Amino acid sequence: MAAARGGAGRQARRWRAPQRLGRWKVELVGGESTGSFARRLADANGIPLEEFWPMFGVPLRRGGVPGDPHCGDGYLNAAALERFAFMAGRPVGVLQFVLPNLRPQRLLAAGGGPVWDWPWDTPGCFLVRVCKMCTHANGVGLDAYLAADAPWQVCARHGRWLDNRGGGAAAIGLARLPEVVQAHQLRVQLERRLGAGGRAAFADAYAMMSCWWNVPAFNSPLWQVRRRLLGGAGRDELRVAPLLFYPEAVALARALAVRERWRQRRTLSPRMDAVWLAGVAELLAARDVPRDPVLELVGIWTGQHPLMEPPCSRAARLQAQTERPARGCHRRLPSAAPHTEQSLEATLGERSCLPWRLGDLITTQLQPAPRGWYLGGRA
Repeated sequence: MAAARGGAGRQARRWRAPQRLGRWKVELVGGESTGSFARRLADANGIPLEEFWPMFGVPLRRGGVPGDPHCGDGYLNAAALERFAFMAGRPVGVLQFVLPNLRPQRLLAAGGGPVWDWPWDTPGCFLVRVCKMCTHANGVGLDAYLAADAPWQVCARHGRWLDNRGGGAAAIGLARLPEVVQAHQLRVQLERRLGAGGRAAFADAYAMMSCWWNVPAFNSPLWQVRRRLLGGAGRDELRVAPLLFYPEAVALARALAVRERWRQRRTLSPRMDAVWLAGVAELLAARDVPRDPVLELVGIWTGQHPLMEPPCSRAARLQAQTERPARGCHRRLPSAAPHTEQSLEATLGERSCLPWRLGDLITTQLQPAPRGWYLGGRA
């Protein structure tokens, strides 16, 4: 009943036309959280944060207040976004392109007047501090935070591994691990060119690498070499684990995407599948990942992505012809079952069709232990 009364109050309120701010041209940071950008905009105009958010909407929950962008993020409905964009002097489309939590699928469903919310959690994202070298170069004064799909990010421009682990520990320099920066560039290229299918392929590859990391006997000696090159930062093994296996995860993701394209085009035969699997084993064996675990885990993945039978009827063939992806490893690749559009909006660790997460206890059947210990958390 309280929520209903609050909604009626919001609809009854008459809003004046929003006013552009005097100094609204603050630098945009790609992938920034809404709360981080709003704080920088308010600071540039000398407006206290608790007075700034009510300028473009009312809180969804009674007594709601904006929080610290280091710990959470704010969400807007469509009406509040219109006012916010006008105040910032930016088109709505530009803000939605740059700020992930303003995209249509993350807007509040509340209708009527402009509404915002600052929940305790940040669904679908982690908050990761923007590279300080980037902020200094772009004239961004305050700390800025990314709304990222993982608790870490890579700044390819300055060769730094970013996260918020260790109470704001410094970013990790990657000067001695250029293959990590290169892997990140290849991942970005894969996901941008292929779209949803590329994101699904990397999520599945990341899940497999997480399982291999969780079982020390499956670890590649190369990962420990990289860890030693990190010096003191390498002592926090869970923090640096994604960094250490990133190159192998990206290499595996590219191979998974190749097979998935063949599968969706319905040209994948059992013989082709066997040749592909042998190629994957060789690819990762060259990187010192043990062969048998590779075959077992990739075999579980292929079971989740079984061969598609060629359609029998003429109507089914015509439909398949229009739905199947184009030839070419750099063309768009749609997501297909078991992945869904909803699952691809989840964070990286929850996006995969596979059950493994970094930090899981793993049973002898290569499954997460029921009610087992899990070391995770939000950055």
